[in-house]
Amino acid sequence: MAGVAGFLFVAVSGYYLVSSFLRGIREAGGLGGLVRVNPGYLLLSVVVLELHLFSCGWAWRQVVRLAGFRLSVWKAYAIHFLAQIGKYVPGKVWAAIGKYALSCDSGLTRTQAGHALALETVFIVFGSLITAMPLVPGAAAAAGMEKAGAVRLAVGAGLLILAALHPSVQARLLRILAGITRRRIAINRPTFGQTLRTVPIYCIVFVALGTGFWLLTLSLGMNIPAFPGVFLYPTALGIGYLVLPAPGGLGVREMVLVWLIRMAAPGLEPGAAEFAAIVGRLWITAGEALAFVCSLPLYGSGFGRILSLIRLQEPTVS
Repeated sequence: MAGVAGFLFVAVSGYYLVSSFLRGIREAGGLGGLVRVNPGYLLLSVVVLELHLFSCGWAWRQVVRLAGFRLSVWKAYAIHFLAQIGKYVPGKVWAAIGKYALSCDSGLTRTQAGHALALETVFIVFGSLITAMPLVPGAAAAAGMEKAGAVRLAVGAGLLILAALHPSVQARLLRILAGITRRRIAINRPTFGQTLRTVPIYCIVFVALGTGFWLLTLSLGMNIPAFPGVFLYPTALGIGYLVLPAPGGLGVREMVLVWLIRMAAPGLEPGAAEFAAIVGRLWITAGEALAFVCSLPLYGSGFGRILSLIRLQEPTVS
Protein backbone atom coordinates (compact mmCIF):
# COMPACT_ATOMS: atom_id res chain seq x y z
CA MET A 1 0.00 0.00 0.00
CA ALA A 2 2.85 2.37 0.88
CA GLY A 3 4.51 1.58 -2.43
CA VAL A 4 1.35 2.46 -4.36
CA ALA A 5 0.92 5.69 -2.39
CA GLY A 6 4.55 6.59 -3.07
CA PHE A 7 4.19 5.91 -6.79
CA LEU A 8 1.04 8.03 -7.02
CA PHE A 9 2.64 10.91 -5.13
CA VAL A 10 5.73 10.83 -7.36
CA ALA A 11 3.54 10.73 -10.48
CA VAL A 12 1.36 13.66 -9.37
CA SER A 13 4.25 15.83 -8.16
CA GLY A 14 6.25 15.01 -11.31
CA TYR A 15 3.34 16.06 -13.49
CA TYR A 16 2.98 19.33 -11.57
CA LEU A 17 6.70 20.14 -11.78
CA VAL A 18 7.01 19.38 -15.49
CA SER A 19 3.80 21.23 -16.40
CA SER A 20 4.86 24.29 -14.36
CA PHE A 21 8.29 24.22 -16.00
CA LEU A 22 6.81 23.99 -19.50
CA ARG A 23 4.44 26.84 -18.71
CA GLY A 24 7.45 28.90 -17.58
CA ILE A 25 9.24 28.17 -20.86
CA ARG A 26 6.23 29.41 -22.82
CA GLU A 27 6.02 32.59 -20.74
CA ALA A 28 9.77 33.18 -21.16
CA GLY A 29 9.45 32.90 -24.95
CA GLY A 30 11.42 29.65 -25.19
CA LEU A 31 13.97 27.58 -23.30
CA GLY A 32 16.76 30.07 -24.08
CA GLY A 33 14.90 32.79 -22.20
CA LEU A 34 14.78 30.66 -19.05
CA VAL A 35 18.03 28.68 -19.09
CA ARG A 36 21.45 30.36 -18.91
CA VAL A 37 24.40 28.20 -17.89
CA ASN A 38 27.57 29.55 -16.25
CA PRO A 39 30.25 26.79 -16.61
CA GLY A 40 32.42 28.19 -13.78
CA TYR A 41 29.68 28.05 -11.17
CA LEU A 42 28.57 24.65 -12.50
CA LEU A 43 32.05 23.18 -12.06
CA LEU A 44 32.33 24.70 -8.59
CA SER A 45 28.97 23.17 -7.61
CA VAL A 46 30.24 19.73 -8.66
CA VAL A 47 33.42 20.18 -6.60
CA VAL A 48 31.40 21.10 -3.51
CA LEU A 49 29.04 18.17 -4.19
CA GLU A 50 32.07 15.84 -4.08
CA LEU A 51 32.97 17.34 -0.70
CA HIS A 52 29.44 16.56 0.47
CA LEU A 53 29.66 12.97 -0.78
CA PHE A 54 32.99 12.41 0.97
CA SER A 55 31.60 13.87 4.20
CA CYS A 56 28.74 11.32 4.06
CA GLY A 57 31.29 8.49 4.24
CA TRP A 58 33.18 10.34 6.98
CA ALA A 59 29.93 10.70 8.96
CA TRP A 60 29.11 6.96 8.72
CA ARG A 61 32.67 6.15 9.87
CA GLN A 62 32.20 8.34 12.94
CA VAL A 63 28.79 6.86 13.77
CA VAL A 64 30.20 3.33 13.48
CA ARG A 65 33.00 4.38 15.84
CA LEU A 66 30.38 5.51 18.38
CA ALA A 67 28.82 2.03 18.07
CA GLY A 68 32.18 0.49 19.02
CA PHE A 69 33.83 -0.43 15.71
CA ARG A 70 36.46 1.17 13.49
CA LEU A 71 36.22 1.43 9.71
CA SER A 72 38.50 3.24 7.29
CA VAL A 73 36.89 6.33 5.79
CA TRP A 74 36.92 4.78 2.31
CA LYS A 75 35.31 1.55 3.51
CA ALA A 76 32.63 3.61 5.23
CA TYR A 77 32.20 5.66 2.04
CA ALA A 78 31.75 2.46 0.01
CA ILE A 79 29.20 0.99 2.43
CA HIS A 80 27.19 4.21 2.48
CA PHE A 81 26.93 4.64 -1.29
CA LEU A 82 26.48 0.99 -2.19
CA ALA A 83 23.49 0.97 0.15
CA GLN A 84 22.15 4.33 -1.07
CA ILE A 85 20.61 2.79 -4.17
CA GLY A 86 18.05 1.19 -1.85
CA LYS A 87 16.52 4.57 -0.96
CA TYR A 88 14.85 4.71 -4.36
CA VAL A 89 12.88 1.56 -3.55
CA PRO A 90 9.51 2.40 -1.90
CA GLY A 91 9.39 1.74 1.84
CA LYS A 92 12.43 3.69 3.10
CA VAL A 93 13.95 0.51 4.57
CA TRP A 94 16.09 -0.90 1.78
CA ALA A 95 18.95 1.57 2.14
CA ALA A 96 19.08 0.77 5.87
CA ILE A 97 18.93 -2.99 5.16
CA GLY A 98 21.75 -2.64 2.66
CA LYS A 99 23.90 -0.61 5.03
CA TYR A 100 23.19 -3.08 7.86
CA ALA A 101 24.16 -6.10 5.73
CA LEU A 102 27.31 -4.53 4.26
CA SER A 103 28.41 -3.26 7.68
CA CYS A 104 28.00 -6.72 9.22
CA ASP A 105 29.98 -8.16 6.30
CA SER A 106 32.73 -5.64 7.10
CA GLY A 107 33.09 -6.84 10.68
CA LEU A 108 30.39 -5.13 12.74
CA THR A 109 28.20 -7.28 14.95
CA ARG A 110 24.46 -7.12 14.33
CA THR A 111 24.04 -5.09 17.50
CA GLN A 112 26.72 -2.60 16.45
CA ALA A 113 25.23 -2.20 12.97
CA GLY A 114 21.73 -1.70 14.37
CA HIS A 115 22.99 0.78 16.97
CA ALA A 116 24.86 2.74 14.27
CA LEU A 117 21.77 2.91 12.07
CA ALA A 118 19.66 4.18 14.97
CA LEU A 119 22.26 6.85 15.80
CA GLU A 120 22.54 7.86 12.13
CA THR A 121 18.79 8.41 11.87
CA VAL A 122 18.86 10.77 14.86
CA PHE A 123 21.88 12.63 13.49
CA ILE A 124 20.28 13.07 10.06
CA VAL A 125 17.05 14.46 11.50
CA PHE A 126 18.90 16.72 13.96
CA GLY A 127 21.39 17.92 11.33
CA SER A 128 18.68 18.75 8.81
CA LEU A 129 16.73 20.57 11.52
CA ILE A 130 19.78 22.69 12.44
CA THR A 131 20.34 23.69 8.81
CA ALA A 132 16.62 24.44 8.44
CA MET A 133 16.55 26.80 11.43
CA PRO A 134 17.56 29.93 9.42
CA LEU A 135 14.52 29.37 7.20
CA VAL A 136 11.98 28.94 9.99
CA PRO A 137 11.03 32.64 10.49
CA GLY A 138 10.59 33.29 6.75
CA ALA A 139 8.76 30.02 6.16
CA ALA A 140 6.46 30.71 9.10
CA ALA A 141 5.63 34.17 7.75
CA ALA A 142 4.99 32.77 4.26
CA ALA A 143 2.68 30.12 5.73
CA GLY A 144 0.78 32.67 7.85
CA MET A 145 2.20 31.48 11.19
CA GLU A 146 3.64 33.47 14.07
CA LYS A 147 7.43 33.65 13.66
CA ALA A 148 8.28 33.42 17.37
CA GLY A 149 5.96 30.44 17.85
CA ALA A 150 7.47 28.61 14.88
CA VAL A 151 10.99 29.20 16.18
CA ARG A 152 10.04 27.95 19.65
CA LEU A 153 8.48 24.85 18.10
CA ALA A 154 11.58 24.15 16.00
CA VAL A 155 13.93 24.66 18.96
CA GLY A 156 11.77 22.41 21.14
CA ALA A 157 11.82 19.69 18.49
CA GLY A 158 15.60 20.03 18.22
CA LEU A 159 16.09 19.67 21.98
CA LEU A 160 13.80 16.63 22.01
CA ILE A 161 15.80 14.99 19.22
CA LEU A 162 19.07 15.89 20.93
CA ALA A 163 17.85 14.27 24.12
CA ALA A 164 17.57 10.97 22.24
CA LEU A 165 21.38 11.00 21.92
CA HIS A 166 21.97 11.24 25.68
CA PRO A 167 23.40 8.02 27.19
CA SER A 168 20.72 7.85 29.90
CA VAL A 169 17.93 8.05 27.30
CA GLN A 170 19.63 5.44 25.12
CA ALA A 171 20.00 3.15 28.14
CA ARG A 172 16.29 3.51 28.93
CA LEU A 173 15.33 2.75 25.33
CA LEU A 174 17.66 -0.26 25.39
CA ARG A 175 15.95 -1.63 28.50
CA ILE A 176 12.57 -1.24 26.82
CA LEU A 177 13.83 -3.05 23.71
CA ALA A 178 15.38 -5.81 25.82
CA GLY A 179 12.07 -6.25 27.63
CA ILE A 180 10.17 -6.56 24.35
CA THR A 181 12.62 -9.02 22.77
CA ARG A 182 13.38 -10.81 26.07
CA ARG A 183 17.05 -10.74 25.18
CA ARG A 184 20.05 -9.19 26.85
CA ILE A 185 21.37 -6.47 24.54
CA ALA A 186 24.79 -4.94 25.15
CA ILE A 187 25.85 -1.86 23.17
CA ASN A 188 28.81 0.47 23.26
CA ARG A 189 27.95 3.51 25.36
CA PRO A 190 29.83 6.61 24.22
CA THR A 191 29.80 9.67 26.44
CA PHE A 192 27.45 12.52 25.61
CA GLY A 193 30.48 14.64 24.71
CA GLN A 194 31.71 12.03 22.21
CA THR A 195 28.25 11.90 20.68
CA LEU A 196 27.94 15.69 20.45
CA ARG A 197 31.27 15.89 18.60
CA THR A 198 29.61 14.04 15.72
CA VAL A 199 26.94 16.73 15.27
CA PRO A 200 29.30 19.20 13.48
CA ILE A 201 30.14 16.48 10.95
CA TYR A 202 26.47 16.24 9.98
CA CYS A 203 26.28 20.02 9.82
CA ILE A 204 29.17 19.89 7.32
CA VAL A 205 27.30 17.20 5.36
CA PHE A 206 24.20 19.36 5.00
CA VAL A 207 25.89 22.75 4.58
CA ALA A 208 28.17 21.37 1.86
CA LEU A 209 25.14 19.98 0.05
CA GLY A 210 23.28 23.26 0.40
CA THR A 211 26.26 25.29 -0.78
CA GLY A 212 26.68 23.05 -3.80
CA PHE A 213 23.03 23.46 -4.76
CA TRP A 214 23.17 27.23 -4.27
CA LEU A 215 26.17 27.35 -6.63
CA LEU A 216 24.17 25.21 -9.04
CA THR A 217 21.35 27.77 -9.05
CA LEU A 218 23.91 30.53 -9.74
CA SER A 219 25.19 28.47 -12.67
CA LEU A 220 21.62 28.45 -14.03
CA GLY A 221 21.46 32.25 -13.89
CA MET A 222 19.25 32.46 -10.77
CA ASN A 223 20.02 35.32 -8.42
CA ILE A 224 19.25 33.64 -5.08
CA PRO A 225 20.97 35.26 -2.04
CA ALA A 226 23.54 33.09 -0.25
CA PHE A 227 21.40 33.53 2.85
CA PRO A 228 19.03 31.74 2.85
CA GLY A 229 20.05 30.04 -0.43
CA VAL A 230 22.57 27.70 1.21
CA PHE A 231 19.89 26.27 3.50
CA LEU A 232 17.18 25.56 0.89
CA TYR A 233 18.26 22.13 -0.32
CA PRO A 234 19.13 20.59 3.08
CA THR A 235 15.69 21.62 4.38
CA ALA A 236 13.90 20.08 1.40
CA LEU A 237 16.03 16.94 1.71
CA GLY A 238 15.23 16.60 5.42
CA ILE A 239 11.49 16.86 4.81
CA GLY A 240 11.73 14.35 1.95
CA TYR A 241 13.60 11.98 4.28
CA LEU A 242 10.75 12.06 6.79
CA VAL A 243 7.97 11.35 4.25
CA LEU A 244 8.03 7.56 4.23
CA PRO A 245 6.01 6.62 1.11
CA ALA A 246 8.15 8.65 -1.34
CA PRO A 247 11.24 6.67 -2.47
CA GLY A 248 14.34 8.81 -2.02
CA GLY A 249 12.07 11.73 -1.13
CA LEU A 250 11.24 11.86 -4.84
CA GLY A 251 8.54 14.46 -5.46
CA VAL A 252 8.41 15.64 -1.85
CA ARG A 253 11.88 17.17 -1.97
CA GLU A 254 11.17 18.89 -5.29
CA MET A 255 7.80 20.31 -4.23
CA VAL A 256 9.22 21.69 -0.97
CA LEU A 257 12.25 23.04 -2.81
CA VAL A 258 10.09 24.93 -5.33
CA TRP A 259 8.16 26.55 -2.47
CA LEU A 260 11.38 27.48 -0.61
CA ILE A 261 13.04 28.92 -3.73
CA ARG A 262 9.99 31.09 -4.42
CA MET A 263 10.09 32.27 -0.80
CA ALA A 264 13.82 33.09 -0.96
CA ALA A 265 13.74 34.72 -4.41
CA PRO A 266 10.21 35.82 -5.30
CA GLY A 267 11.44 37.76 -8.35
CA LEU A 268 12.55 34.69 -10.32
CA GLU A 269 10.99 34.01 -13.72
CA PRO A 270 8.01 31.61 -13.85
CA GLY A 271 9.26 28.04 -14.15
CA ALA A 272 12.74 28.84 -12.80
CA ALA A 273 12.14 27.25 -9.39
CA GLU A 274 10.74 24.10 -11.00
CA PHE A 275 13.73 23.96 -13.34
CA ALA A 276 16.15 24.28 -10.41
CA ALA A 277 14.37 21.48 -8.54
CA ILE A 278 14.50 19.14 -11.55
CA VAL A 279 18.16 19.91 -12.30
CA GLY A 280 18.96 19.56 -8.57
CA ARG A 281 17.56 16.03 -8.55
CA LEU A 282 19.60 15.10 -11.65
CA TRP A 283 22.69 16.75 -10.11
CA ILE A 284 22.57 14.83 -6.82
CA THR A 285 21.52 11.56 -8.49
CA ALA A 286 24.44 11.76 -10.95
CA GLY A 287 26.82 12.42 -8.04
CA GLU A 288 25.48 9.45 -6.06
CA ALA A 289 25.62 7.22 -9.16
CA LEU A 290 29.29 8.10 -9.64
CA ALA A 291 29.94 7.46 -5.94
CA PHE A 292 28.20 4.07 -6.29
CA VAL A 293 30.46 3.09 -9.21
CA CYS A 294 33.58 4.22 -7.34
CA SER A 295 32.45 2.29 -4.25
CA LEU A 296 32.46 -1.11 -5.98
CA PRO A 297 36.28 -1.38 -6.15
CA LEU A 298 36.62 0.40 -2.79
CA TYR A 299 34.44 -2.24 -1.11
CA GLY A 300 36.41 -5.00 -2.82
CA SER A 301 33.58 -7.36 -3.82
CA GLY A 302 31.67 -8.02 -7.00
CA PHE A 303 28.20 -6.58 -7.52
CA GLY A 304 26.55 -10.02 -7.34
CA ARG A 305 27.97 -10.72 -3.89
CA ILE A 306 27.03 -7.26 -2.67
CA LEU A 307 23.48 -7.76 -3.93
CA SER A 308 23.25 -11.09 -2.10
CA LEU A 309 24.35 -9.36 1.11
CA ILE A 310 21.73 -6.65 0.71
CA ARG A 311 19.12 -9.36 0.30
CA LEU A 312 20.38 -10.71 3.64
CA GLN A 313 21.47 -13.97 2.05
CA GLU A 314 24.72 -15.71 2.86
CA PRO A 315 27.16 -15.09 0.01
CA THR A 316 28.90 -18.02 -1.60
CA VAL A 317 32.49 -18.17 -0.41
CA SER A 318 34.88 -19.16 -3.18
